[in-house]
Amino acid sequence: IQRQEPNLPSTDQRSTAEHEEVTVFSGSSAADASHARRLWSSASLPPPLELRPAAADVRQRLPVSRPRRSGPAAAPGAAERPQSAAAVRRRQEERRRYEEAAVRRSQILDLLRRQRERRMQKEVQVWRERRSSPREEEEEEEELVRQLQ
Repeated sequence: IQRQEPNLPSTDQRSTAEHEEVTVFSGSSAADASHARRLWSSASLPPPLELRPAAADVRQRLPVSRPRRSGPAAAPGAAERPQSAAAVRRRQEERRRYEEAAVRRSQILDLLRRQRERRMQKEVQVWRERRSSPREEEEEEEELVRQLQ
């Protein structure tokens, strides 16, 4: 298979088909040439995504959220409409539950703190006993040695 530039007679035709190439199948059977032509004509690849126009993938883009307005301009009716009694009760109940949970949490933290202090005191006592017990043992040994002399 050889690729050759086409022989175009005029310059007008050359400018319109400037980069076209002609494929010449020399020494091939007619069936092979036909199959090769079909292959070459179907082998055109789509352009990479980077080179496609932006409008091609508009459906795949996520919608952009609009910026929220803050203050009284955000919801003009929000300040005017009164809250229902059920909503007020619900909020009060939720607040009470949060306060109870906070009290429970502080009680648990106090209990843990007291337990930690007790453990530390016990460790200090054990450490003191360990420090003093070798002295007592040494004194007892010295007394036994004196008795033997």
